[in-house]
Amino acid sequence: MTVSRTTRVALVLSVVLFAASLRQDAFCVSGICSDWQGWNILLFGALGHTSWFANPLLLASWIAALFARRLPALVLSLAALGLAASFMFETSVITNEAGMANPITGLREGYWLWLASMVCAVIAAFFARKVPVEL
Repeated sequence: MTVSRTTRVALVLSVVLFAASLRQDAFCVSGICSDWQGWNILLFGALGHTSWFANPLLLASWIAALFARRLPALVLSLAALGLAASFMFETSVITNEAGMANPITGLREGYWLWLASMVCAVIAAFFARKVPVEL
């Protein structure tokens, strides 16, 4: 038994989009957009914002989908998508060690790639099922 082709394709696309998001700017604060690439946020984001917790949920959903665990994968990926999307409604974010919040002035490519990765994970989870191996 193996997972469906649709699940495999959606999982690979999700991982590729996530990896691509790490090299892009995610958001702008006070008009400055070049300080926060995705990999910076992945390393330090847990210190300042709850939407960061979409990352471990996404990883768990990838694993669940890979093992064709449809319901857990769907719940985890939808929770990850909800947390990731919640960042769109934030007006400020902490971007320094002093804990001062700065106004968010825009969302950049990295954020949208990250969000698209979550959508692909939902698709992978939706189609997660075991299929017989053909000889």
